[in-house]
Amino acid sequence: MLFPTLDYLVFLPLCLLLYWSVPRSLRLWVLLLSSAVFYASWSPLYLMVLAGMAVAAWTGGLWLGQRGGGGRGADRLSRALVALALVAPLLVFKYWDWTAWNVEQVMAFAGQPLSLPRVELPLPVGISFFTFQAMAYAIDTGRPAKAGGEAPEPNLLRFGTYLAFFPQLVAGPILRRRELLPALKELSGLRDGDVGQGLFRICQGMAKKILVADVLAVGMVDPVMSDPSRFTGLEILIALYAYTIQIYYDFSAYTDIALGSARLFGFQLPENFRRPYQATCVAGFWRRWHITLSNWVRDYVYYPLGGNRVPADQQWKVYRNIMLTLLIIGVWHGASWNFVVYGLLHGLAVAWCRFRRKTTGRGPDDPLPNATAWAWRWFFTFHFIVLARVLFRSDDLGHAASIMSELLDPTLVLPRFSPTAWAVLILGFAVHMSPERWREALGARFQRSSPVLWAATAAATAALCVLLGSGDRLSFVYYQF
Repeated sequence: MLFPTLDYLVFLPLCLLLYWSVPRSLRLWVLLLSSAVFYASWSPLYLMVLAGMAVAAWTGGLWLGQRGGGGRGADRLSRALVALALVAPLLVFKYWDWTAWNVEQVMAFAGQPLSLPRVELPLPVGISFFTFQAMAYAIDTGRPAKAGGEAPEPNLLRFGTYLAFFPQLVAGPILRRRELLPALKELSGLRDGDVGQGLFRICQGMAKKILVADVLAVGMVDPVMSDPSRFTGLEILIALYAYTIQIYYDFSAYTDIALGSARLFGFQLPENFRRPYQATCVAGFWRRWHITLSNWVRDYVYYPLGGNRVPADQQWKVYRNIMLTLLIIGVWHGASWNFVVYGLLHGLAVAWCRFRRKTTGRGPDDPLPNATAWAWRWFFTFHFIVLARVLFRSDDLGHAASIMSELLDPTLVLPRFSPTAWAVLILGFAVHMSPERWREALGARFQRSSPVLWAATAAATAALCVLLGSGDRLSFVYYQF
């Protein structure tokens, strides 16, 4: 069941009607069963994977709580065992076939042919997201109280709802226990502004996905990336600009609809984007892009490795920690060498950002001295991100190499893209580069408006999506992760 479809636009109101109609004691059941139906719409078989993950994380949390009684926290081995058990399905489904292939290649090169079994099953939708969410819960539960550890959730129904909550189940944001579990315990009513903000975010997400992301995918990105040899270097560069804005509007559209849907149930989920292409260094980009994933690897990989708290004579460890952290972010997106290289490139860029900050003494969020300093930093940061997206969009390193090779084609002809695609590309960048306060002001005005205007806006958004959309039913890019 995809968000920008009639299926979801029928499913969501039915869930809301049932949720707000039943007594509070039954509302968790409504959310859990709705989430099960939502996930089973892709594959009832993989609903068992999600259910198994929920039971394993909940049981593991209880065990860690017993092992760490008195607030001292469970020992490292216990936490490692639970984390390994939770990440095992992800490793099997997503990484085993790729790992087996690489091992076979190495053994064949060494003159020792080897044949390893394959899983060869479709990747369960959203497994990377709900696995990381389950691991965060278990790790936080096993920590000492002085390090932020909390008691395990005793109610399996509440925990299952927390892990499977359908608005954010498939593509985030990746939640921590404090961001939803307390609200699921209280199940308070709607606050002032929840309905207006929820509808605003849903309408915004639908427009982003159908009127921008899908139009750019069909009109510019897919034709070029599927066969770059048919296009000039200039056309490929424009398609890379288009892909850069497409993937942002696509992923942030999912987040908008997820956050908006959750608000209609009375839950406020964390933001996942903050104008990422306005960043003036790659480290700043990762503080603005997929924020909940960046924070996850920061808290559960970078800090445990030591972060930047290392002896003065061992500063190299900071750069090692940065590289490992960004490598994990890269491989999280997919089991292929292009994502390995993607993560390593971003790791080098983030390491360079830190080196420059240490040299100049400027903090990561300190204001730049003037517009010129902002402009050149933004220009190089943005184009690094654009060119690195070649690895993100490619099927493998060979495909990436062919795109980069064709990008050097000096032929100059008028780019062969439709006026609609050009208009959407320009509008997409203009909106993204506008101040965030403009969107916030528009949302606040919508929130204060009457229900009649809410309904009219929703109807107008739906009409525009039908009339001006690409006509293709495209899933969200991050569903594949």
